[in-house]
Parts: sequence; C-alpha cells; structure tokens
Amino acid sequence: MSAPRTGLLAILLTISVYGIGMGLTLPLLSLTLEGMGVSGTLNGLNLATGGLAALLLTPLMPAGIARFGAAQFMATALACAASALLCLHFVSSLWAWFPIRFVLSASLNGLFVATEFWINAIADESNRGRYVALYSICLTGSYALGPVLLQIIGTSGLAPFAAGSVLMVSAIVPIALAHKHAPRTTAPAGHRAVFRILKEAPVAFAAAAVFGAIDVGMAGLLPVYAVRQGYSDAHAALAVSALSVGALLLQFPLGWLADRMARERLLALCAGCGIIGAALTPLAVSNPVTFYLVLILWGGIVLGIYTVALTLLGERFSGPAMATANAAFVMSYCLGLLGGPALEGAALQIWNPQGLVVVLGGICAGYFGFLILRRPLAA
Repeated sequence: MSAPRTGLLAILLTISVYGIGMGLTLPLLSLTLEGMGVSGTLNGLNLATGGLAALLLTPLMPAGIARFGAAQFMATALACAASALLCLHFVSSLWAWFPIRFVLSASLNGLFVATEFWINAIADESNRGRYVALYSICLTGSYALGPVLLQIIGTSGLAPFAAGSVLMVSAIVPIALAHKHAPRTTAPAGHRAVFRILKEAPVAFAAAAVFGAIDVGMAGLLPVYAVRQGYSDAHAALAVSALSVGALLLQFPLGWLADRMARERLLALCAGCGIIGAALTPLAVSNPVTFYLVLILWGGIVLGIYTVALTLLGERFSGPAMATANAAFVMSYCLGLLGGPALEGAALQIWNPQGLVVVLGGICAGYFGFLILRRPLAA
C-alpha cells in the first residue's frame, strides 16, 4: 500500500476509534456531574474548560508537532487524554475536575490539530475534498456510536470511564503502524504565528468560527425547539439523528464538489442553504416527516461548511505553515463555540422558540454576506 493510502487508513481508523470514545465521554461526564449534585451552571462551566484550553494551548501545538512528529504527538495526546479521563472517575472534588478536564480538553484539541494537519498533508488538489469528506464521515459516524455504547455499559462505576480510556489508547495502534509515513513540519511556534496566519485565509478561518457557532447549537438546541413545538422527548431526540444522517449522506458529495468547483463558491452555497433551511424549519415542524427531511438536508449541507473549509485550508497552505494553519483553524472553531450556543440559547428563550432558527439563519447570512462583499465569487 502506498504511503498516502497507509497514512489515510491510519487517520481514518484513529479518528473513528477516537470518535466512539468521545461520543461516550461527553455525555458521561455531564451525567456524572449531574449525579454528583452539581448545578447546571457549574456543569456548563466545566464543559467550557475545553474552550479555555483551546485558546491558551492550541497556538503552541504546531511546535509540538514540529519537534516530535505528527505520529508521536498524536500518540502522546491520546495517552494523556486516556489518563485524564480515568482520573476523573477517582476524583470526587468538583474543583479538581477543572484542571483535569483542562488536560483532557487540551489533549483532544491537540489530536484534532495533528489529524487535520496529517489528512491535508497526504492529500493533493485532485482528491483533497474527498479525503477530508471521508475524515468527516468517520468522525461523525463513530461519534454517534458512543451514546449507544454508553447505553450498553451504563453510566455508573468504573466501566464507562475505563471503556473510554481503552478506546483512546487503542487509537494509538493505527498511528504506530503508520508512523513511518507521518508528515513532519518545521512550523513556527507560539501565539504570534497562529494569530498572524489568521489574516492569510480569512474565508477558511471565518468558516471554522461559523461552524463552531452552529454545530453544537443545532445538535443541542434543536431537540429543545422540537419539544417546545409539541414533540415528545423521544421524537425530539430524532432531530439529532436527522442531522447526523444528513452529515453522513452529504459530506462525500460535498467533498466531491470541492474537488471540482471554486471552494469559496461552494462555501457560499452551503451558507445560502443554511439561510433557506432556517426559513423552512418553522414551516415544516408541524409535520414530523417533513421536519426530519428538512433537518437532513439543512444539517448535512450546513455542517459541510467544515469539510469545505478544511479543504480550502489545505489548498491555501502547505509545508511548515500547514500545522500552524490547522491550529488556527481549531482556535477559530473554539471561538465560534464560545459565543454561538450562548446566543442561540438566549434567542430561544427570548423569542420562544423561533429565536433559535432566526439566529442560526442569521449566522449563515452573516457569513454569506461576508463572502459576497469580500470579492465576486470565482466561477
């Protein structure tokens, strides 16, 4: 098997195993804190530790990749994440959870920076969109399996924490098998390099921020929107399933298009569909079948902003700058994550429940306007 294909297989296996572990871990930690009697506010603050870790440490990660190589950096990040997760089971103090969660989040952010760097390093302009789409599909699909596994092993005791840790450690195996093919870089270190590179590809980095602003908001708040429109909890939860189905079905076609048309034009198309989907949702919600179909198309296309933007990033940067660009990409996502869900939740409460879709559509409209005003979209 050729080096690029060996590297691609390693990345896809790693991100799939990791995705299952993360799909298990995130609800597990929230439910564990809830069982400890922790308030919703503190539970959310503990979750927000991930954003702080990203802002402080992500700019330093290209230096780690440059020093140790992508494979060793990823293996170390997975080992640290697995250890931190296991520690959380044995720690009963809420305040001790914050620094441990910080380590866990920083390690996982490091994994994202390294895997995105690797996938773009092995791709070329003839296949980049499809490679990134496969990466997104594996991450999205495996993440959906985590909660299923949690239902089987339960949320109490050591078992779920051990399962998540074992999954993360097992993700090191494909990395070790392909370590000879891992890319290396001499990317500059530090916050200045990351912030400087943000100016060089504003379309891609703005797309990452937009995706961060709408990703969690759609998955976390559309079920609430459905409940407030009269759906049962069980049927409202299917909104998340519809978004996942859309992401799985449409990422590869969007990746195929990203290899055949101007990527800025495709991003504008995705953002435009985001506006249309937000407008159609209140009209479709009264009929469950229509509602879920709209979510499949809306979610699949809008969430494709991530795939297309990451493809555009690989087109714009190469060599030493790529690791730094991927760090900036993850940071941009986290910046969107810090503000978007809070704004969407407030809108849901103020204009109950249509404020949610208004803000989601508004974020897409803002990005669409940015693309149009920045320059005429290339054919």
